Amino acid sequence: VSKNELDWLHQDLDIKVKKWQQEKKENQENLKALRNTAKKHTDTNDRYSKTIGEKEKQYNIDLNTYLETSNKLANKKVKLEELIKKSQDDCQECVKRAVKAEISVLKNWKETEVCKLNGITANAEAYLKVLKSSS
Repeated sequence: VSKNELDWLHQDLDIKVKKWQQEKKENQENLKALRNTAKKHTDTNDRYSKTIGEKEKQYNIDLNTYLETSNKLANKKVKLEELIKKSQDDCQECVKRAVKAEISVLKNWKETEVCKLNGITANAEAYLKVLKSSS
């Protein structure tokens, strides 16, 4: 092999080595950029996971509060419905008693008026007897 051919091979080898070194450098830079991007994505994913976890905790707290409040209100509603029913029953009972009382008052008034009329009739009959005996 001649010296020229050996020089060409060395030059060709140097060119290939420089080319490979350049590719290696570019690949390392790309790898570094990809690692940075992966780290950023991992950090973002961690932040989102943390935020989601916090929001799930808050959701569960709010859901439990809602359920407790809903149960309390449902219990109050049942109690109020029972009170309304009892009050309606009491009201109907009071109306019945009021009607009976009014009937009793009217009967007493009727009896009083009948007694007055009987008294007036008796007086009228007495006056008639007096008038008949006078005439």
